[in-house]
Order: sequence, then structure tokens, then C-alpha cells
Amino acid sequence: MAEPEQQSVVNELVSALLAGTDTDVFLAEAAATAARRLGLSPPDGCSIAVERSRRPLLTARTHGLPPTPSEYGPGSPAGTVLGGGPDVVLPDLAAERRWAVPNEADGAVGSGIRSIAAVALPLEGGRAVLCCYAARPYAFEPGGIAGVRAVAAEIAKVLRLVLLLDAQANRAANLQAALESRTVVDLAAGIIMGQNGCSQQAAIDILRSVSNSRNIKIRNVAAGVVAAVSDRVSTHFDE
Repeated sequence: MAEPEQQSVVNELVSALLAGTDTDVFLAEAAATAARRLGLSPPDGCSIAVERSRRPLLTARTHGLPPTPSEYGPGSPAGTVLGGGPDVVLPDLAAERRWAVPNEADGAVGSGIRSIAAVALPLEGGRAVLCCYAARPYAFEPGGIAGVRAVAAEIAKVLRLVLLLDAQANRAANLQAALESRTVVDLAAGIIMGQNGCSQQAAIDILRSVSNSRNIKIRNVAAGVVAAVSDRVSTHFDE
């Protein structure tokens, strides 16, 4: 009986996405998929890092992969690729002398890593890197790097969609927070207007003055005003 055909990287990751996984979980699944396709089992493995505008670096690594110092720092293979540099292959870390980060190679070798390949994940308008680690030297040369690049290209196809959804979800969350903040400020201003017989602008100025003098966000000042008057006022938005 013929063995079932292996699912493509794209189909495998799309299935993970459709299962409802969030961005962090998806990235971990993508790293695990890359490791499986490249035959990298612990202590070998893969890590992925993605830059997002005005947000922290998003990273994931396969289970059992030992951490390396300053993995995404300047001068490291992954850091070089994230900085816009070319793909990096370090054939034998025991003999490596090109690292800009002191003791980086010694730390990786001490963790059982002997060779590294860091390749760009081709995205539109962003940067990401797939970094592969192997316990044996010369694991990615000369032909091994081609396989890493092929897997990276497949992962990037789905990662573009994931990052688009992630950005939209982040914008929606920011909008929701802004709406709720505006609502509680408006409620507090209305309370101050009723208590002092002042205009809305004067009430806002009072809130802002308290915010500045106490170094507290105006939304928190407003929430305190609302809570002091009634615990029955709700700023909840229905879905």
C-alpha cells in the first residue's frame, strides 16, 4: 500500500491557521514545521523572528532547542538578516571567528550547536528570519541552505496573511480601547458639568488638570470620577 502524500508546508500551516491559533501559536507551529521538514530534531531545531511596526519583536523556537546568547542581537546571524543583510551560514561554530557578539559562538557550542543557517522570510513591507541550528558541523553547506530557503519561502506565503490578520486585530483592539476611553471621559465630564454647572470644555479641562498634576492618565482620572458617583454606570461595548 502506497504511503499517503505528505501535506505541503503551506497546506499544513493554513490548517493550523484555520484551527483558530493566535499569532504566537502560529509562529511556534511554523518553527516546528520547518524543523520537521528539514529533519532537525532536538537538540537541533529552528527559531523564527518577525519585526512588526511599533511593536515588540515576535519570536518562537522549537521545543528542546537550547537558547543562544543574544540570538537576535547585532552581529548575530538572525540579527544580521533582520537588519537587512544577506542570508548567513556558519558552517562550524567551533572554528567561527566572524561573530560581532563576544562569546556568542562559544555559548552556542556549549549548548550543543555546531552550525547555523539564517535566511530571510520574504515578506512585503516587513522583515523576518528563519534560523536553523544543527548539532553537527557543515549541516547547511553546500546544498542544505537551498532546502532552508525553500521552506522559508513556503512559510512566508502563509505568514504574510497571518501578519495582516494580526495587524487588523491590533488596530481593532486599539480602536476599542480608544472608544472605551472616550466614553468614560465623556461620562466623567457630564458628571462634572452637572455638579459644577460648567461647560463640557471646562469639565474636560478639570480632568486634564488633575491628570497632569497627579501624573495619572486622564482615562483613569475619569474612571475614578464615574466610580465615585455610581457603580452602576457601565462602559461595556457589546460585540
